[in-house]
Amino acid sequence: MKSANNTPVTRRNFLQLGVSLTAGLALPPLLSSCGGGGGDGSTGPIQTFVQPQVLQSANGLLDVSLSVSYLDTNIGTANPAVTQKVSLRAYGVLGGQPVITGPTLIVNTGDTLRIQLNNSLPPNPPINPLNPSYLGYPNNTNMHTHGLHVYPGIINPSLYGDYVVDGLGQGVAPGGSRQYQYQIPSNHPDGPFWYHPHLHGATAMQVASFMSGALMVRGPIDSEPEMAAATELIFMFQAPYYAGNGNKNYGVATGKLENFSQVADNPSAGSPVLINGVRRPRIVMQSGEVQRWRFINTQIFNPLSLSLDNHTLRRYTVDGYPRALYQNFPAGTGIKLDAGARSSVIVQAGAPGTYYLRTLTVSASAQGIVPEDILAEIVVVAPINPMRIPSEPLAVTTFLTPITDAELAAKGGMKRNIVFRAISNALLNNALPPAAAKLSPITDAPASGLLSPGSEIRDWVYNTDLTSVMNTVFSVGSASTNASTTPAAPTGTTNPSQYYPFQSASSITQTVPLDSVEEWTVYNMNSVGHPFHIHVNPMYVIKINGQPITPFWCDTLALPVGGTPSNPTSITFRSRFRDFTGPYVMHCHMLAHEDLGMMQGVTVT
Repeated sequence: MKSANNTPVTRRNFLQLGVSLTAGLALPPLLSSCGGGGGDGSTGPIQTFVQPQVLQSANGLLDVSLSVSYLDTNIGTANPAVTQKVSLRAYGVLGGQPVITGPTLIVNTGDTLRIQLNNSLPPNPPINPLNPSYLGYPNNTNMHTHGLHVYPGIINPSLYGDYVVDGLGQGVAPGGSRQYQYQIPSNHPDGPFWYHPHLHGATAMQVASFMSGALMVRGPIDSEPEMAAATELIFMFQAPYYAGNGNKNYGVATGKLENFSQVADNPSAGSPVLINGVRRPRIVMQSGEVQRWRFINTQIFNPLSLSLDNHTLRRYTVDGYPRALYQNFPAGTGIKLDAGARSSVIVQAGAPGTYYLRTLTVSASAQGIVPEDILAEIVVVAPINPMRIPSEPLAVTTFLTPITDAELAAKGGMKRNIVFRAISNALLNNALPPAAAKLSPITDAPASGLLSPGSEIRDWVYNTDLTSVMNTVFSVGSASTNASTTPAAPTGTTNPSQYYPFQSASSITQTVPLDSVEEWTVYNMNSVGHPFHIHVNPMYVIKINGQPITPFWCDTLALPVGGTPSNPTSITFRSRFRDFTGPYVMHCHMLAHEDLGMMQGVTVT
């Protein structure tokens, strides 16, 4: 990529660049298309990058009250010079207004985080009798701390851990509240995490609004002098869905998100990507300056492939997990950030000029290509401000010690197969309108192994509108064996023999002993690159499509695209099931797929 070089800015102009933006304020993104101007007739560029409000722990505790309500505001559309009025669900600090991007919560390793969640949304609308029942509660909610290694159960009847397995119609209903508490282990990885709702059936609609915020865990890596000297910018990549943004409206008023069909259809172009609520913000840096950027992809479907013109991005965390050595991504080489994933990078500003942070063309499926887009403008100004890049090796917690063959064998050595499979219902007549479609037993192929659900069919298939997910079951299958026998790769006629969506009464739960170490292979039988996310205990990835790779830690990773029942793609990882018992889930982070059932339970005992 070539940069769009501007005339260097003088030091006098740089000193006039300051612009005070209230933390967390829902600012009209028209700022992103403003010209220069220092306020006194000068032509220096103005930084329009807006940091979310920051709430930081003190004396080992961060105690926060968040409320959920509707936010009426303007946001930038595909054209940065245009705004759209929207009314979407959002978080606000209790007593304050809701904001486009939830407040950034900062805790240290060893701290306690408390979040009181208050639901100020209106009552749920009448349940559509044609919809699966669990989609009938779009205004119930709960809280998930994405990537945190914390207790996933109910501490006592009035205190919850990272509990996301609320049943039908449960969670925090409109007018209700729930107290959450998370004890961050002293050896917890230090990096970027995030929080968002996770009520089955309501997750996609709520995250596709404004219901998300960054959650930063501080540790040894943040105390290194060169790291601490670098300005930290948090990038919450958002792509809100609403009627009138180029997608079908499904009878919903412009600017609103009130029908699951709006998130069920996912065009590859998606919604315009915002950063902290701003479309294409401007970042001003001095030549030679070092900053650290925290990337968090909160989109409900699309991946990103991040690249900065004429600069190298030095990645030092994958998701929230530090690395001792940088991975360098020169311009034109994208850092892939799947839906729900994160990265931390070091950036050193080069010669004065204007450069663009882009998402390069990236594949979300064998058919769906996400086009290139400009996400932010970086203006580098004179004079040179030489800073040192934090030196390697960087501090890495012992929590991230590699999992060896010997440790796997000594800790039980169980190997499991997990299969993600979206199965089309060939017996439903796609030509019929939804109300006239006859519900029939689900079939994929004569030997698909998917059981006839009988009376459960209403909760297995979403056919309310003519969307891209109609007549399809989003399911997970599994099988396990001891380490002495490697499980056979699943095909259309072999292991596993049964598939169920999460809401099925027959849905499988993986039961894992505390302190065990296991190796799981997750197979993908679809052309879509389902982003696999597992809660509580991260994964140490060792193979892609059965081939060994340089291992790395993460908690969110897309399954390779192009899988079929006879030739599935796969990832293989190892995990330590340590510290916490209780129920949690693993699922596809294309959140409409999760809401439709591509999720399976895990219980550590």
